[in-house]
Amino acid sequence: MLKDNWFIFKDTDKISKHLASDILSIANETVNKHGKFSIVLAGGKSFIKLYKILRDAKSNWQNWHIYLCDERCLPMNDKDRNDKIIYDVWLSNGKIPKKNINFICPELGINYAIEHYELLLKKIRSFDLVLLGMGEDGHTASLFPNHTFNKNKSVVAVNNSPKYPKKRISLSYSRLNKSKNVFKLVIGSSKSKALSLWIKGKDLPINQIYGEVEKIYISEDALKNKS
Repeated sequence: MLKDNWFIFKDTDKISKHLASDILSIANETVNKHGKFSIVLAGGKSFIKLYKILRDAKSNWQNWHIYLCDERCLPMNDKDRNDKIIYDVWLSNGKIPKKNINFICPELGINYAIEHYELLLKKIRSFDLVLLGMGEDGHTASLFPNHTFNKNKSVVAVNNSPKYPKKRISLSYSRLNKSKNVFKLVIGSSKSKALSLWIKGKDLPINQIYGEVEKIYISEDALKNKS
């Protein structure tokens, strides 16, 4: 049986609309209380419809502060970089000030990029919201199964990713857990096997991050386990 914080939706359109509504509600409430809202974005195709909805929505955009779960070590403007996709789909509309957009910069070199992002994150104690997707193997961000990372680091290097490209930079489990809300998005039948393992209690990267409040948004086809 699924827990009360697991929500099932018929398709990607419905799940994206509901998730966008929840994000905007938290953002508006947080800005009204504290004057700013911090959100960690995830890469991946599952989030494109969500980001398009947010692009066209109304909010106190000048008070939003954007961060990134992980980035692939590829040249600037490479079509497979998370920041490129997110910028093209959403942030290029200019509603959120550029100074509020805090992306990972692997073009600086992996070690300096990690140091740079570590310093940047020191100014924020806890995120207001973290978005996470799940891969077919249960990974999230660039935190893969059977990989170990320094628990004392906020940002970690991934040198042997099982997916292209092998080199990546990711926020760590401990840093992603420093969030008031963690929203997880699971879309597509290809995720059904990992989702089934998650429901059965197997330790996977996706269930090692939960923040203070956790919500899981799932499409119906992801629940159809074909294994």
